[in-house]
Amino acid sequence: MATGKKSVRIGLAISALLSALAILMLAETSAIERETAWVLAILPVSLIALAMFAGVRAGSAKPAASQRYMLRIGGLMAFYLVSLFAAEILIEDRGLPGAPAVILAALPGLAFAGVVWVFGALIVEEKDEFMRLLHIRQGLIGTGIALTCAAVWGFLETYGFVPHVAAFWWPTIWCFGLGLGALANKIAYGSWGEVR
Repeated sequence: MATGKKSVRIGLAISALLSALAILMLAETSAIERETAWVLAILPVSLIALAMFAGVRAGSAKPAASQRYMLRIGGLMAFYLVSLFAAEILIEDRGLPGAPAVILAALPGLAFAGVVWVFGALIVEEKDEFMRLLHIRQGLIGTGIALTCAAVWGFLETYGFVPHVAAFWWPTIWCFGLGLGALANKIAYGSWGEVR
């Protein structure tokens, strides 16, 4: 039963993220206003963050490393969304100048860097050696996918075969690679390596 609940939570999280991305893509086509799109995109992701916090509070039997991981990720995602929304509105729409704009523009990237730190902390703090192995394997697969994509795209871009891609997409691909790493763990070892 616990595995079924995890599958439902993972499915809801993926659905919320895909919904948020679809809403933001609509804003790029001018189908809806950007401010409205950001508010609508933040809602499903915020609900997932709240569910993560609630899951940590309800699942006190979880190992301490998993609880800290969930709390840290939830906090970072909330900070990421708020800082990205603020940057879009204040810099892009209202033209905030100077040092405040630079600091505000860096905040979403720092939140994303925090995700890498939190994943590393999970590996260090995990007491179960098998789960630690799965997390390390998952991280290496995600890193390999992201760096391979960045290197290949970079050379294709250098020689004019593909358009420029903003650098913030490479850590996003790393997160996608973590999902593929979890799938590889499931196939090879029978466990996703999920946070318990």
